[in-house]
Amino acid sequence: MGVSERKKREFAQRETDILHCAIELFRTKHPSLVKMDDIAKQLEIGRGTIYLHFKSKDDLMARIQYEDYVRLRARLEKAFDEQTAIEMSRKAIRAYIDHCLGDRHMYIVAKQCGVNLNIDNVSDDMRRLLTEERTNRLTLLEKIYKQAKLENLINSRGTYPNVAVAWGMIRGAVEVILDGHFQNEIKSEKAYLDTIEHVLFYGLFSGGNKGET
Repeated sequence: MGVSERKKREFAQRETDILHCAIELFRTKHPSLVKMDDIAKQLEIGRGTIYLHFKSKDDLMARIQYEDYVRLRARLEKAFDEQTAIEMSRKAIRAYIDHCLGDRHMYIVAKQCGVNLNIDNVSDDMRRLLTEERTNRLTLLEKIYKQAKLENLINSRGTYPNVAVAWGMIRGAVEVILDGHFQNEIKSEKAYLDTIEHVLFYGLFSGGNKGET
């Protein structure tokens, strides 16, 4: 291995180490309370070394959020192994829930990073990646919606209103679990997840119009 190649690998490894260290610190302390000095001290490197990899702490937090979004999209893409809109939707819902609840600490860290970062302090490249990734996720959800419309399973209120409402309901249902609401009342997480699907597909009341999902 040449010197140039070795340096590139060392640089990449150090960047990975910085990300992992930041995530571990964010697991125990809110991101707003962690300083770049804390990360540098933990890794026994100079703070200036971190800035060789990330423009700012906001840039670092944006990268954590971005990589979490990429992992989520990889899960959502598996929904397209199914043939019907209903099965695609079910698989996408479960993929999202598994992503959030499978590693709850990572989901919370990524969410806190997104909420607390100042986008003006994020590098242009990172901002572009975040925008592109959001577009990629929306494209996946649009495909499921269009398939459902093709099968005459959905209303005519438009792609974004329907996708936004469904996404908001699922995300809110996940937050109920993560925040510990109804902790005593929800005895079975599986039953709760089944209920999420039922309400999304058939409405809250049994007399509702099944076509209005």
